[in-house]
Amino acid sequence: MIIVGIDENGYGPILGPLIITASAFKVEKRGNLWQILNISKNPDDYPKRVIVTDSKKLFSRNSLRCRRAGEKTVAIFFSLLFKKLPKEPDSFFSKILLNFSLFPKLCLESKTRYKPCWGKISLPLWLKDIVVRGFSLAKIEKGIIKESEELKKKLKEKKIKFLGLKTICVCPFQFNKLAKEKNKSYLNYLQFEKLIFYFLQKKEKKFFIFADKIGGRKDYFFYLKSGLLKDWDCRILEESGEVSSYELNLKNKRANISFLQNGEEKEFPVALSSLFGKYTREIFIKRINRFFQNYNPELKSVSGYRDPLTKEFIKRTENLREELKINENCFLREEHNFTPIFAIKPGLTGKARKLKIIQ
Repeated sequence: MIIVGIDENGYGPILGPLIITASAFKVEKRGNLWQILNISKNPDDYPKRVIVTDSKKLFSRNSLRCRRAGEKTVAIFFSLLFKKLPKEPDSFFSKILLNFSLFPKLCLESKTRYKPCWGKISLPLWLKDIVVRGFSLAKIEKGIIKESEELKKKLKEKKIKFLGLKTICVCPFQFNKLAKEKNKSYLNYLQFEKLIFYFLQKKEKKFFIFADKIGGRKDYFFYLKSGLLKDWDCRILEESGEVSSYELNLKNKRANISFLQNGEEKEFPVALSSLFGKYTREIFIKRINRFFQNYNPELKSVSGYRDPLTKEFIKRTENLREELKINENCFLREEHNFTPIFAIKPGLTGKARKLKIIQ
């Protein structure tokens, strides 16, 4: 069977991309991958153990140690897939972004001469800071590759195969364009769906797919029946605040899809996707900061979320953006008034049969 975990990063910010990531493992039976692979959820166990946990516990904390732990985990699993470490962002993106080839077209369409999200930086972002403390970068990379090889042996011993990881990046220009037609929740789901569909193409009959809940919503039936999965028979198993589960069947394939509250704490692949997604977004945000700081070194680095520092950054770069003719849609996410999608709630008859608004 194949287990897939999906998570999003950057659902609410005003700067930077929306990132949706999926990772997949082939297993003989379901189990706790944290225990099976001896991988920790606790950031305090770094650097003695590999850490796979909710990305907010690593990248959203004001701690270089935690950020290094997250970056190291990403590097270990990247090395597991590609047998090398990325030296710069594009070599990282070209391997994991499902829609990487779309960006030249979007940048051309936006007519932005300067592209701040593609500012020049190198990788790693934080692990290289250890070099000044007496460690060479080559030694750090050698250690990461060694841990990756050890993980590879452990996976083989437990008859588990890491099938891969894919990410979709929705840049502000694309986000604004799509948000004029779709509500934000549905726009987000459509990216989940692309990743689900991608892994369902694998030659396997049984799939367990876990995704973090989108904005806390309970009902995903209409989403599942409206796009790439509309030809699959879909049955509701449960819809609650904690979990929304569905069974999908098509020919000889069966997929159990569950949207979980705090999925990163419950399913290992969701947590791993959370880390890769957050790291990907951090690269984009660091590039945006670097681009504008090259023109104005006094600018403070920002997260891109709706906080006072980010709002000040937006205000202080306004004249520069105008001077450089940077398309506002490439820089800022817009607020949109969404047109609801209507559908009929299944299983209801007579007066109880009513229109349900998907929001």
